[in-house]
Amino acid sequence: MKNFNLLVLGIIAGFCSASLGIGGGVIIVPALMLLFDYEIKKTIGTSLATIVSAALVGVVTHYIIKSGNIKFLIVLFVVMGSIVGSRFGAKLMVKMSSKILRRSFALLLLFVGLKLTGIVNIPTEPISNINIYPLLIILGLIVGSASALFGIGGGVIMVPALNLFFGLSMHEAIATSLTVILPTTFAGAMFHKKFNSINTEAIKFLMPTSLVGAFFGAIVANRLPSVTLKAIFGIFMILCSIRIFLQKQ
Repeated sequence: MKNFNLLVLGIIAGFCSASLGIGGGVIIVPALMLLFDYEIKKTIGTSLATIVSAALVGVVTHYIIKSGNIKFLIVLFVVMGSIVGSRFGAKLMVKMSSKILRRSFALLLLFVGLKLTGIVNIPTEPISNINIYPLLIILGLIVGSASALFGIGGGVIMVPALNLFFGLSMHEAIATSLTVILPTTFAGAMFHKKFNSINTEAIKFLMPTSLVGAFFGAIVANRLPSVTLKAIFGIFMILCSIRIFLQKQ
């Protein structure tokens, strides 16, 4: 039964990964913690290893459907920062307590969800009239650190940042975020492998179905209106944050 549940988790995570540009870690990390009773540090490494393959399928599918949604120049500069950030986040994860990791992760998701649903109405304007490329590198540093630290791929930061501050539509932000996630999570997974933080048995069941989910997720994302994607994204973040914050283990 456990193996079947992992297969189901993989397809759900892959679908959310490609449809929301979030990598899938926001599904895998809380599910492995809450439903499978995995220790958080092992969960994070396992999540990143699964996300790599799902992100690859998602990126290819998004590109085939509408290649213009992937802003490759933005990807380049964000990745410059994210690779460095991944190394920093993986090292920091080893030194932090599980409780701090869990609650920091929950607060991050809560803030993103409240902003995207409009419950917290903090005015934001796209950045203009300045050189945005150094800011994209800084965004990459933050995304890479969060990816390795929380096992989330970084999309929960990147999608709203690209949409709110860099002027991309939700469809563009999702496809571009997923493209950044691919090398970022690969780097993070390699660092976690070095620290022996990956459950290889779980990967055998999560990875195959996550590929299927990612394929269909990318198709669905391109058929939904931008406002619908934003609302779904926000509500999902809020629900995840509440469940993780209340977890006692």
